[in-house]
Amino acid sequence: MTDLLLRFARDRAALLAACVLAGLALAAASAQLLWPLDPEGVGGPPLLRPLVDPAHPLGTDRLGRDVLARLLHGARLSLTVAFAAALAASVLGSAVGLAAGLAGGRLDELLMRITDAFQTVPGFLLALAFVSVFGPDARSVVLAIAASAWTGPARLVRAEIASLAGRDFVLAAIVAGLPRREIALRVLLPNALPPVVAYAATSVASAVLIESALSFLGLADPNRASWGAMIAEGRAVLVSEPWLSILPGLALLLTVLAVNLVGEGLNEALAPRRARP
Repeated sequence: MTDLLLRFARDRAALLAACVLAGLALAAASAQLLWPLDPEGVGGPPLLRPLVDPAHPLGTDRLGRDVLARLLHGARLSLTVAFAAALAASVLGSAVGLAAGLAGGRLDELLMRITDAFQTVPGFLLALAFVSVFGPDARSVVLAIAASAWTGPARLVRAEIASLAGRDFVLAAIVAGLPRREIALRVLLPNALPPVVAYAATSVASAVLIESALSFLGLADPNRASWGAMIAEGRAVLVSEPWLSILPGLALLLTVLAVNLVGEGLNEALAPRRARP
């Protein structure tokens, strides 16, 4: 673990991105303490420009709601949904990939054909259909994104299991008489997870974009501030008051860029481990 952290820390861009992402997560978690204004309540005159009123440093929207409060609470929603969806997709995909890699034969073929079927549908369209059926709340959005993202971890774990099956340490565990379940969970799965970790980091960025796109289309919880909804609301006054869309757009860009850089850093840090014979 220490070696992994040291290799990751050598990538300055990834380290800086991790600090930015940690700062965003901390700000989102303590949004009510940092800026205790109701993101859905009218707190001032409408369309107040940024840096004009100290009580509203980033201005207000068309309804007089504080933009800074909405940005902070929007970060909470986006990051919570994205990390929950990436975790759910990684767990489901790893379980499917482990089952397929261990079972082989017809079960492997069946699970991989199901995976292929899900991969033929674009992730956003699947999430769009899922939310349209089950409703625009945060839980539905998490399940929708996870349903469209589990195929990547499934294929990664299956491929890793297939490459590990003939390794000496696996054969040693078989000779030692370890039960098949213990070999799967204690020997194979931990060694198959590193690429899934790197993939999950980058899938968080995709989840943030999908959540924002659903919010932009009005297919998210209307009672909670979100960056996509803020961008959509700012379109009506984009020419005269562009900051209403630019500020959440910049927050979205910064988050996606930071997550992608962290994912690349993890991928590079985990590469030596995956290369071991």
